[in-house]
Amino acid sequence: MLTIETDRLRMIPLSLECMKATLNDRATLERLCEARVPNDWPGPDLMEVLASIATNQEISAKWAAWNGIIIHKADGVVIGSMGLGAGPERTGAAEVGYSIVAAYRNHGYATEMLRGLIAWAFQEQRIPVIVAECFDDNIGSIRVLEKAGLRRVGLDGKTIKWKLTMETWSAIHAS
Repeated sequence: MLTIETDRLRMIPLSLECMKATLNDRATLERLCEARVPNDWPGPDLMEVLASIATNQEISAKWAAWNGIIIHKADGVVIGSMGLGAGPERTGAAEVGYSIVAAYRNHGYATEMLRGLIAWAFQEQRIPVIVAECFDDNIGSIRVLEKAGLRRVGLDGKTIKWKLTMETWSAIHAS
C-alpha cells in the first residue's frame, strides 16, 4: 500500500517493521510513523492479529500491502488503523476492517479514510468488490459503512453483512 492522504488524515503502510515496533517498541513506532502514538492504540483486537501475523514473514508482507496506520495530520497523532485484511480473496472481494481510538471517534475520520481506502482499492488495485461485517448494535460502524457507500446485503445472527461494488462506487462518484 502506498500512503493514502485525505484532507485531514494520512494512512501509512503497516509494514513488518511497524508491526514489530507496535508489539515491542513504542519509541521506534513513533519514529517510523513520524507521529505520537497514544496509549490506547492499538486496541486488543489489532494486537492479537499483529502478534500472529508478525511471526509469519510471508503473511506479514501480504498484510502490509493492504493495511495501514491512520495519522491525524494536524495533531501529529496515530488515531487508528484500517485495511483490507490480506487483500482480495479468490472471488475478488476484499473485506475492510478499521478501528479509531476513542478520543477521535464521532468526527468523521473513519468515514473519511474509508472513502480514501475504497477509492485506492477500486482505482489503483481494480478490486471489484469491498465487503464488511459489523454487529447490528454497533451504531458507529453502521453509520461509517453507510456514509462510505456500502449497502446491507444480509444478516447472519447479529452480524450485518455489507457490500460495495466498483460499478456502484463509480456510478456514485461519476458526477
